[in-house]
Amino acid sequence: MAGAPQNPRRPKTPVPQGNFAADSDEVAPRYDSRGDEIPPPEPPPEILSPQTPGLIHMDPDSETESPAPSGRRAARAAATQALYEADSIGHPAGLALRQIAERDGLADDLLEFATTLVESVEANRLTLDDRIAVLAPARPVARIDRVDRIILRLALAELSFEWDDQAPPAVIANEAVEIAKLYGSETSPRFINGVLGTVLG
Repeated sequence: MAGAPQNPRRPKTPVPQGNFAADSDEVAPRYDSRGDEIPPPEPPPEILSPQTPGLIHMDPDSETESPAPSGRRAARAAATQALYEADSIGHPAGLALRQIAERDGLADDLLEFATTLVESVEANRLTLDDRIAVLAPARPVARIDRVDRIILRLALAELSFEWDDQAPPAVIANEAVEIAKLYGSETSPRFINGVLGTVLG
């Protein structure tokens, strides 16, 4: 019989099988132009956590058995996670930070410190990135690993604070290196140390 060839894989009228009530968790299947079923998209993670694959790896290094961060380092870690989540999947950083603080039991004063860090980074991102571009001219800011970029933004933002209980610059730089050890790649601590070492002179 003459005519255009028929695609045997594509149903004439895709019909969902079974009952899909409006309040059901089941999703009616969708089909592409060839008639193949399109898998439903995976929902984005609600918060950054040790169980969230593909984001920051939160488990301590098995060889060093790094303890969970505490004190202001815990606040810096929470700020890093919140900004990473905002930068990678678009969640509001403030909301992400509150969820992380609740999950980790972050004390109110530490949450306040972390919030100040996050707000400072978000309000001055372009200025901070311009500073990073000057400090690390061999690597365009857009090509710096996302975690490293966020850690540098946070450290530079904190270095600009003028508080009575402000940590010394060398301490802030060291804390950034420690955060890089927790969440960055193998080369992150050395890179962070080199960039911030330029700041300290």
